[in-house]
Amino acid sequence: MNSMVRFFQVNCLAIAGLLGAAPALAHGPACMDDPARAHELRVLDEIQITELTERHQVVPAPQRLHQMLTSLVAASGRLQQGPAVHLLAYEDKDLNAYAADHGMVILTSAMWSAKEDLSDDELAAVMAHELAHIEQRDSLVEACANLQRLGQPTLRIEEARERMAMARFNPHSALTRAAHQLLHEQEHAADRRAIELLHRVGRNPHAMVSVLAKIHGTTPSALNLLMGSTHPELRERLAKAQAAVDAVGKRRIDD
Repeated sequence: MNSMVRFFQVNCLAIAGLLGAAPALAHGPACMDDPARAHELRVLDEIQITELTERHQVVPAPQRLHQMLTSLVAASGRLQQGPAVHLLAYEDKDLNAYAADHGMVILTSAMWSAKEDLSDDELAAVMAHELAHIEQRDSLVEACANLQRLGQPTLRIEEARERMAMARFNPHSALTRAAHQLLHEQEHAADRRAIELLHRVGRNPHAMVSVLAKIHGTTPSALNLLMGSTHPELRERLAKAQAAVDAVGKRRIDD
């Protein structure tokens, strides 16, 4: 899945923790705890959302998706503490989902289309993944990490993104490797947390594995090839998600 800065797929489940251990990188508490930085990120996210809704028609999501979202939020103490989480949907034939730290889950209409035929548990898995990113404030973590890597803590987040985008033209650069490592860790953590949330609300945790496979497919598309470096390799991701599902099942038996 994706944060507002990167796609979830078929750009990802590059729609950005579904959660476990936080990435080991030190992002700098001064940045993470600075309300001005959170506000700066929110403004950038809202600009992106506005641009998105200008290009695509906003559509009502099925009521059952709102109910799923409510139950998942209720299963997370962190999400219940705020911010309030809202669901936005827009018309698009591609499977995609996004999250914004200030409490927005965004889905394309393809997610619930008859053509794609995702189950309710799989749809819940997508939303749980996005909620995990919101829980962990992954977009702000990434922004603060960029400032730290660039060694310019007072730089605007937007400018830091632009500089990191330029650095990614060289996939062998230290900046690129560090950035991709964090993004991969966030995706794995989001998958794990989604599995935990699915278990908590009585849904099938294996839906996280099956929806990843459905969204990514078995043959890399041009988009996957372009975006793949920001998301873990699919086989590794599926293996780690399955291991998390097995761990939840074992815990259930032990209980």
